[in-house]
Amino acid sequence: MSATPALPPVAVMIRHRCADFATWKAAFDADEPHRKAAGMLGHHINRSLDDPNDLSIFIAATDLAKAQAFASSPRLKDTMQAAGITSAPQLIWMKPMKQAITWDRETPAMLVVHPVADVAKWMSGYAEAQSVRDAGGITGDAVNCAADNSNLVVVYHQAASHATLKAFAGSPELKTAMQKLGVTGTPEISFHTGGWGKMYQ
Repeated sequence: MSATPALPPVAVMIRHRCADFATWKAAFDADEPHRKAAGMLGHHINRSLDDPNDLSIFIAATDLAKAQAFASSPRLKDTMQAAGITSAPQLIWMKPMKQAITWDRETPAMLVVHPVADVAKWMSGYAEAQSVRDAGGITGDAVNCAADNSNLVVVYHQAASHATLKAFAGSPELKTAMQKLGVTGTPEISFHTGGWGKMYQ
């Protein structure tokens, strides 16, 4: 689908490494009925630029408690083992705040995780900084805050190339914008190829 789906009430970002992407993807696709039954709304998969078997998966959901119960279930643990997961999953439960990304094709992407002093002020300033993203070649973005720490922000950017994203990440304009928006720690930045998105309706 080409249109951006509606903003979900809950989401989780899961990071783990697999032995083989094709094997993992087949198992992940086969598990879709169980995700739907647990109130999941859809997914968007990202593969690390440095290691394509290092995955960051965004999953939208309807209910935090139900999604967390699914994530901690023994059945999912068995499914992940069969899929060839080789590292312990790292999860960030999130509240989506903006979603305007491409879902229907593979796209260079960048994940940025950082703390902010005040998420409401940060969001206001982030909206005002649209011109900085436009000038930096950003073509799509999504914003989430952690469910257990509203001042921890997870930002997703898309662009035409990884070179564009790396130039934007290192630009003085972005550094200045972050300072103005009240970013209080060193951003954790990683580069990916994003795609393989699907909504379950």
